[in-house]
Formats: sequence, C-alpha cells, structure tokens
Amino acid sequence: MISNAWRKRLAYTAMSVFVVWHSLAMIVAPAPESVTVQGLRVLLQPYLTLLRLDNGWDFFAPTVGHMSQFRYVIEDEAGENFTFVQEEAEFSRLNPSYFWFRAWHDAIIDNPDDYADVAAARYCRKHASLHPVSITLLEVQEQDFTQADVLAGKPALLTLVDDKGRKVLVAADKVAYVEIGEPTGRRVGFGAI
Repeated sequence: MISNAWRKRLAYTAMSVFVVWHSLAMIVAPAPESVTVQGLRVLLQPYLTLLRLDNGWDFFAPTVGHMSQFRYVIEDEAGENFTFVQEEAEFSRLNPSYFWFRAWHDAIIDNPDDYADVAAARYCRKHASLHPVSITLLEVQEQDFTQADVLAGKPALLTLVDDKGRKVLVAADKVAYVEIGEPTGRRVGFGAI
C-alpha cells in the first residue's frame, strides 16, 4: 500500500507534468513554423486538436472572411441529381464534431487529389440505395451583398473597414446615422502647465 506522503508526491508530480504539458502546447500551437515547432507539433497535435488549441496568434482578433458550405451532388443510374449538405450542418458550432467535419471538408477542397477518392467512396456507401454513377464535390462560397440583392428586398449589410483592413458587418436597417470624418492621429506628448 502506498503511504500518504508518497500519494501526495505522486499527485503533485502528475499535476506538475500536466501543467508543463499544457503550457508547452499553448506555446507551440500558435508559434511560427520551424523545425523544432514542427517536431513538437507532431507530438502535441492530438492534444491540441482534442481541446481545440491549434489556433494562430490572431485567434482573438480574426479576420472576417467569406463563409463556405461543402455540398455534394450524386447522380443516379437514371441521370437524376440529388444534392446533399454536409454533416457539419447537423451540429452546433459548439459541438466538437462540427470542427472535425469542417476540417475534413476543408482538406477535401484544398487537396482533392489526396482526399476526393476517399470522400467519394464514403458517400457512395452512405447513399448506396441511390445506385450512384457519379459524385460531384462542391464548395459554395458566400458572396458580397449586391445592388440586385437590395432590389430583391433582402436585408442589407453595411460593411465598415478600419485602417487595419478589418471588416465589421452591421445590419443597415439598424443604423440611425453614420458620421464620416477625416482620421485623426493620436496626440502623444507633454504640455506645460
């Protein structure tokens, strides 16, 4: 039987190892690419992925980009097309499965030579009752709001861009007024009293 003192030492050692491991993961995750970082990332990647720690330095100030949705179209023996939205739509963005599916779909779109055959085989098995003849993998990109959208009666978004190039989207019907002026620099200095 382990004595109480050894149990405390073991618990302290285990907690210390965990703190060192987690701290190393937090430092390595956003670090710029180097041979050392790549080697450590191989060791830490399962832990980083599990806890969603594999973020860049811009995690708290992300750039606003266009959203996309992964879809696939199955053509059956009769020549009829069936369009399916990917599994990520079934999950909330807070569900860990959402991130796994999203990363997998991004890998398919970014590297179709490597992953498209595997994805097509998976979808053929999933929809075997349709007797698929061909599968088309698609990425639907979000588009900017246009004048035609305004004429069609869609709610407009006001896009504001700051001096660093970051975009903020605001529902235009919620804006009472906008004051536009020249940018002013910050005044720094000391004045005499």
